[in-house]
Amino acid sequence: MVGGAGPGGDARLAALEELVELRALEQVLIAYFDRVDARDAEGAAALFTEDTRCEIMTGKVLEGRERFARALGRVLAQYRRTSHHLTNVRGSVQGDEGETFAYVYAFHRMEETGEPWHLWVRIVDRFVRTPDGWRIAEHRLLGIDSVPPRADIPDEWYAGHPGHPGSLAAGG
Repeated sequence: MVGGAGPGGDARLAALEELVELRALEQVLIAYFDRVDARDAEGAAALFTEDTRCEIMTGKVLEGRERFARALGRVLAQYRRTSHHLTNVRGSVQGDEGETFAYVYAFHRMEETGEPWHLWVRIVDRFVRTPDGWRIAEHRLLGIDSVPPRADIPDEWYAGHPGHPGSLAAGG
């Protein structure tokens, strides 16, 4: 029994509603990475608010959906193929706002050389509920590591895990 009848019914109903909302946030992230893997920067950016703020490893904040879509398009042009794998998603929802923390493993086949490049990141996203459903209002992609290292990506862009004593995110 999920509803209000019986002991703890209201609490169980609230917990179930929260699970439904958290799953909806996760589905937005899954849809985003599906569009990224399709090399559809405009489709990926459509899952963001018009006034979104995005930071993708570099520390530079991109403001606005259109600016993010252009930057994402330039990034995706470097790859022949990608495959993003979302995992360890956790989050919270408070009314019409939500937040998630997740990890992503991303396989990339470089356009220029055909060589593989593997990237591991943490993503932190803030969502808002809109008439069109949940949209990403803030997106932070924090590098953990990559194989092989790339000369065009400085080591300081890999913040690591904030709980690891040697990570830049922990001040190490």
